[in-house]
Amino acid sequence: MADFFKKITGGIDKGIKVVGSKGKELMETTRLKGEIRDDQDSIQNRFKDLGKKVFEMLNRGALNEDELKIDCGEIASLFKKITELEEAIKKAELEALKTRYGADIMICHKCGAHNKYDSKFCMSCGSVLATEVIAEGRNCPTCGTLIKKGAHFCSRCGGEVGLNKGGI
Repeated sequence: MADFFKKITGGIDKGIKVVGSKGKELMETTRLKGEIRDDQDSIQNRFKDLGKKVFEMLNRGALNEDELKIDCGEIASLFKKITELEEAIKKAELEALKTRYGADIMICHKCGAHNKYDSKFCMSCGSVLATEVIAEGRNCPTCGTLIKKGAHFCSRCGGEVGLNKGGI
């Protein structure tokens, strides 16, 4: 009978822990996603302002590249910040999953399935998991997004990452 009560209380304790971790994950990811939306809006506004500035400079016949490079650098830093926020979301999700399942896991980049941390391939879709993908690619020097092997441009910010920029 005592074993029965231990199992019940153990299950309740685990349930409370899972609910708590899910709530914490939800609050954290909601906050981070809000920051991402704000940064994406800021990027769009800065692109509009940059276009207007270029137009005005060209109309005056005085294109100031140094001033434009500063604006471009600010936009690139926002792209990088978004990448960091997305990584923080993934980390929060993984921590919550570890709490729920009690083991190290990773999420498949293609289908979102949960896999054991030491798996090389996704059990759901068969894709190569992140540890192998990172070994094949590199990060964008502008925004930090993972770039696939052989890519010449970043899929997020459009920055050149081709062979003449240290490509693979």
